Amino acid sequence: MVCGYCLVERSIHRLSNWLKKTNRKPLLAAVEKMKEELMLLGFISLLLTATSSVISNICIPSKFYDSVFVPCTRSEVDEEMETNKRKLFMNVLYPHRRVLNVLNRNTCQKDYEPFVSYEGLEQLHRFIFVMAITHVSYSCLTMLLAVVKIHIWRRWEDEAQVDRHDVLTGITTYI
Repeated sequence: MVCGYCLVERSIHRLSNWLKKTNRKPLLAAVEKMKEELMLLGFISLLLTATSSVISNICIPSKFYDSVFVPCTRSEVDEEMETNKRKLFMNVLYPHRRVLNVLNRNTCQKDYEPFVSYEGLEQLHRFIFVMAITHVSYSCLTMLLAVVKIHIWRRWEDEAQVDRHDVLTGITTYI
């Protein structure tokens, strides 16, 4: 996983250097903007990771939790929690999650619920990761299409220059 991050970082760095060397300022600006947005998503992800246990221990009264904050009913939440408890093979496949779940138990008092569960924060973290991957993919695709379009325009301009030069040469020979 870390090697993948290094590969992406080095690829973006080499792309930036190539764009500087070939003097493509608009595309370089787009790459720099993409890097800034990735840095922001990475910082948000780091904050979520560092403060997940604190955020999951923020408690609100159950009366607000049942009516305002949850998009599903209490029975659906309880049913889902029972289903998750039955999935023992997850603890076998992912032993680090068992440790994280022990560390991030619900510490709310009676008649209080966590504002955001640890599992909810984990899902938010995954969503940010998917959003970053999608953003990088679309940005690279857009830049690739821009480079292709510029090459097509450059070829057309070169052909137009050659044709114009031939026409002007032909006119001067007739005069």
